[in-house]
Amino acid sequence: MHVGEEKLENSSYNFAIPFDAIIKDVKAQISNKNIITINLIYEKSKDEDSNNNIFGQKFVENNSENAILIINGIKSELIEKYNLKEGINNIQIIIENKLINLKDMFNGVNSLKNIEELKNLNTEEITDFSGMFSYCSSLSDIKALENWNVSNGNDFSGMFSYCSSLSDIKALENWNVSNGKNFEGMFMGCPTLSNIKGLENWNVSKGNNFSYMLNECSSLSDINALQNWNVSNGNNFSYMLNECSSLSDINALQNWNVSNGNNFSYIFNKCSSLSDIKGLENWNVSKGNNFSYMFNECSSLSDINSLQNWNVSNGNNFSYMLNECSSLSDINALQNWNVSNGNNFSYIFNKCSSLSDIKGLENWNASNGNNFEGMLMGCSSLSDINALQNWNVSKGNNFLFMFKECSSLSDIKGLENWNVSNGNNFSGMLSYCSLLSDIKALENWNVSNGNNFSFMFNECS
Repeated sequence: MHVGEEKLENSSYNFAIPFDAIIKDVKAQISNKNIITINLIYEKSKDEDSNNNIFGQKFVENNSENAILIINGIKSELIEKYNLKEGINNIQIIIENKLINLKDMFNGVNSLKNIEELKNLNTEEITDFSGMFSYCSSLSDIKALENWNVSNGNDFSGMFSYCSSLSDIKALENWNVSNGKNFEGMFMGCPTLSNIKGLENWNVSKGNNFSYMLNECSSLSDINALQNWNVSNGNNFSYMLNECSSLSDINALQNWNVSNGNNFSYIFNKCSSLSDIKGLENWNVSKGNNFSYMFNECSSLSDINSLQNWNVSNGNNFSYMLNECSSLSDINALQNWNVSNGNNFSYIFNKCSSLSDIKGLENWNASNGNNFEGMLMGCSSLSDINALQNWNVSKGNNFLFMFKECSSLSDIKGLENWNVSNGNNFSGMLSYCSLLSDIKALENWNVSNGNNFSFMFNECS
């Protein structure tokens, strides 16, 4: 059937698309009747074989290289299902009923620049906007969306993710997102996004998932627009500001109610400019169970006193929490932390090269800990570990690299009463402790379950 030779009725026209076409440009046009015409200008590959298809039918050849798809009022899966991004010159989509789903509509159309004609699209019934412009890496201007009615939207996840040219979202300032629940990765991977004032008046009170929302927004240095957000229903904050390497101040978050949050992993991971975390002083993290990588590689962070009153009693995963915080010299702020439910302490202070005092750990109840791998590895300024002398590590099985490269450590008497009877991996535990010459403190250790002692004291004097 040649497109254009049949009347448009309530049916679907199946068509196939060459896999190897190269898109050059994308333009969208919307009529008042919700007729969307998407023009894709593409180059054909050298291989003119028209047998390549998606639906099991040969590609319909015609002079205009047009195809028409009628969608019966449910949703458009143009990119995901029909592989539209692989090329066809002109697609006209006629939506006969009201749209309720724009999920992934332009996902992966990396040539999309001009969306001006979307400004009249009736979105009042749309509930799912997830992934709509995801990976539209050429899209820099979204002003056409400023008057969209998104009041019924509940899923905004990944909507603008990896829009790497997007620097300003002021056009969204009047959006009513009050029914939004899922904001996961909404602006993830937007490295040029530096201005988020458009989010200042957003009502996100129904939101429960804020994970990855501003992940990898490496140009973002000011988050004051978020200071009045009501995130009290949020439970997942993981990766929210991950790799926001220009962010130095998070005081805007000081009034956030995160009392329902359970996952805080990676929230500030690799925020290498972050030096001030006073905004977290009053956070109620009592339901949190995952704190892994929370401040990982925050190399400018030297003061963590704001965390001293945190209730982390439900936390079980503290791995890499302060890993490579190379400016951190004092962890006394953590002295009253209840970590009794913690089982994973691996690399929590790894490569904290300025850390010389660990008295803050003296009263920690690590009795449920089983993984102590690399816990204080690379703490090259640490000379005294007596604070650990009363630790109950009887459930510990992994002590791999625990004190590796603690090059200032010469006295390990703090370990002499440790019960390591469940330990199986002691590999490299004290390796490269170049000042360590006496290991008499370990003479009564029961290591009968140990199976790996390789390089345990390698390069010790």
